[in-house]
Amino acid sequence: MKRKDRQNKKSVGEQVIQKFPNRCPYCDEVISYEDFRLDEGENEVKCPSCKNRYIKIVPGPFAKRKKK
Repeated sequence: MKRKDRQNKKSVGEQVIQKFPNRCPYCDEVISYEDFRLDEGENEVKCPSCKNRYIKIVPGPFAKRKKK
């Protein structure tokens, strides 16, 4: 029984309940970043719909999360 309790404690954490699509901050159109080559850090992205440019930030694999 104690082993099962430890497994439950390990599985408790952050869970994604709903994932929203990525949208352009100017025209609010849905954008798929699969068409872009995004590197770690800041990336300039041009919206295919409205042609405006904006910055998409991609965190590194070891990005620090803020603890509450």
